[in-house]
Amino acid sequence: MEKLGVASGKIIVTYEGVGHLCHSERSEESLTPYILYVGAAYPHKNLERLLEAFAMLKNDWTGSLSLILVGRPDYFYERLRRLAYEKYPWLPIFFLGEVSDAGLADLYQNASAFVFPSLSEGFGLPPLEAMAHSAPVLSSNASCLPEILGTAALYFDPYKPEELSFRIQQVLTDENLRQKLIAVGLKQVQKYSWQKCAQLTWSNTHLDKI
Repeated sequence: MEKLGVASGKIIVTYEGVGHLCHSERSEESLTPYILYVGAAYPHKNLERLLEAFAMLKNDWTGSLSLILVGRPDYFYERLRRLAYEKYPWLPIFFLGEVSDAGLADLYQNASAFVFPSLSEGFGLPPLEAMAHSAPVLSSNASCLPEILGTAALYFDPYKPEELSFRIQQVLTDENLRQKLIAVGLKQVQKYSWQKCAQLTWSNTHLDKI
């Protein structure tokens, strides 16, 4: 309204939907704990600071812990991969590329935490998908993310990798906090469905003007 001078009566807000990618269960096998990121590697995704935060965390962390990044390989992911291997060659950082829906569901379900450090988003589906699969979510406090994720995420300043490192450590060491994030996350995702999106869009469509 402010930028384009559009009347309020011509605007409705329709949120996207989120659901389970497929049936998945937490693995009973002994898995190495890992932090998960899912999405593109464009500069505004802020993944260089995620690597920096992970390096800070590993300096103080005595147990095993990996960082897994999932996303379609492209120029930006290749650039990030080179940075990781050149600057942090000792760190267990894994780039999985694209994975199937079933594989992604398993990754969400078994993650120690899901981290979303983005500087700007239009909506933010990956953290909601993570919540739907019982992963505790840490998110930047930038852009629309607090509006979408509500009280179901643990927020951090995306420009401060030291704060992200501390927040990850909180989730890994505080089981009460972890379980609270999981429980509130499962409730938060119930606010979003494609059926609601379709019904709201349809009810506000002026068929006589199509």
